Amino acid sequence: MKEIRKTARELMTGFCRVCPVCNGKARAGEVPGMGGLGTGASFRANVEALSRDTFNMRLVRDITEPDTEVELLGMKMSMPVLAAPIGGVSFNMGGKRTEQEYIAAIIDGCWNGPTLR
Repeated sequence: MKEIRKTARELMTGFCRVCPVCNGKARAGEVPGMGGLGTGASFRANVEALSRDTFNMRLVRDITEPDTEVELLGMKMSMPVLAAPIGGVSFNMGGKRTEQEYIAAIIDGCWNGPTLR
């Protein structure tokens, strides 16, 4: 993970601080960047709302092989994890990757990841 963060910092210097938790506070309202438009309040509110949903591991104590499979829009996924739509990659991420390179990497990761069956 250290190497991934190091590479990300090199590629996104001045555009993203590669925070341990992307919560929009470090770059709120800064352009370019990934902290949300304006004050970044919506971005921070979304992160806060998502953080309220957590797993209570006591609820699954007797399950040795949990089933996280879900069907969404007619596609079976082994786990309901989806990539977020992000645009303006060259402007918001430092220009060291093109929009096409970013999109190809995200699609490749999603397609080859464990979520599609």
